[in-house]
Amino acid sequence: MRHFKVKKGEWPSIFGAAAPQMKDNIIPASVAILGADFPGLRPRFEVEEGTRVNVGQVLFRDRKRPKIAFVSPIDGRVSSLAYGPRKTLSACIITAKAVANESQSDPERPDPDDPRPVLLDRGFWPAFRTRPFGRMPEPGAQPEAVFVNAVHADRAAPDPALVLSDQTPQFQLGIRILTRLTEGEVFVCQSRGTPLGPTEDRVTHAGFEGTLAAALPSTHIDRLYAPAPGREVWTIGYQDVAAIGHLFQTGQYRPNRVVAINGPAASRPRLVRTCLGAELADLAVPDAGEAISGNPVTGIHANYLRRFDHQVTLVEAQKAGPNRLRPAVAGQGALIPTRALERALAVDIPPVPLLRALSVGDSEAAERLGVLALVEEDVAALTRHCTSGANYARLLRQVLDDLMEGAA
Repeated sequence: MRHFKVKKGEWPSIFGAAAPQMKDNIIPASVAILGADFPGLRPRFEVEEGTRVNVGQVLFRDRKRPKIAFVSPIDGRVSSLAYGPRKTLSACIITAKAVANESQSDPERPDPDDPRPVLLDRGFWPAFRTRPFGRMPEPGAQPEAVFVNAVHADRAAPDPALVLSDQTPQFQLGIRILTRLTEGEVFVCQSRGTPLGPTEDRVTHAGFEGTLAAALPSTHIDRLYAPAPGREVWTIGYQDVAAIGHLFQTGQYRPNRVVAINGPAASRPRLVRTCLGAELADLAVPDAGEAISGNPVTGIHANYLRRFDHQVTLVEAQKAGPNRLRPAVAGQGALIPTRALERALAVDIPPVPLLRALSVGDSEAAERLGVLALVEEDVAALTRHCTSGANYARLLRQVLDDLMEGAA
């Protein structure tokens, strides 16, 4: 196994580690699928407000790509269907009705030799993100490689080895399913230790440690399979891989998510088992403060757990972190090069020229600098340290969307 030590980026939080034991399940009062997790998604709803739904039931499909389904993580009632600008998804909110961790419908085991239709129709396609552009892949696309993120770089986050300790067969089956989606390698990126995935052809394990950037998929791709024009790779989280394995083992959709609750306003660090899109207020009980979905660097304030997060950071209300709330307005202040900026990016891209290109929306310059290797979480540390006050995650998304439109 190759091993990489990442020295650039933000170092892990000073707050205590998450509890080493799983706590009881938390059934949230409501869950949400948020449009912010899927840029440009325009839904075609198959339910209405007030409709009763079961876990695993299709709620809506991508209007442009109807093979891609989004399903309910809980049994309950649809309480809100909200659109954003240009009929994009704002939020689909479901109020819980009863305890439900797994779907009891469609008990037949799917065919592992032809997983694509199952992943599309059973709600797992949204778990994948592409590089470049950080979008859901096309239903018929074939990546040149798939990256599975199981790196434990932040002690305040769940330890993948612990989370997977009782799901090893499902996780390894999930990895084998991923090899059916590509003719290339499936990279299992993890911390030091015994390989988490199966040791077989086209499955490559790589170890990462160091700063928080060691747990960013863009860092893994940069070290192992650098992006190139016309080359698309996919990323997916380890908990989604285990859930895919569970689906193909049992025929049941499992929406479980192990989440770490931590931060300066947390009375005690802990791990909880909940479901995708859980309401953060339910996860934070009995602590006060404001909840951030994600870690203090890449996370944002939200009412619900974001699709790709497995950590909730509780902060004091008056210390909510202005960098995460700044609007994407360039020119609020001078962009002053500092040592912190120079060390904020783990990938080999000069930060200050990149920030200048993003600030003025110069997509061509940003592309030459290597912006196609990045997504929003990769520039969060730049937003924290830059004196301009700009929100580079939003500016990056604007540039990526512009480049994607030009490539279409």
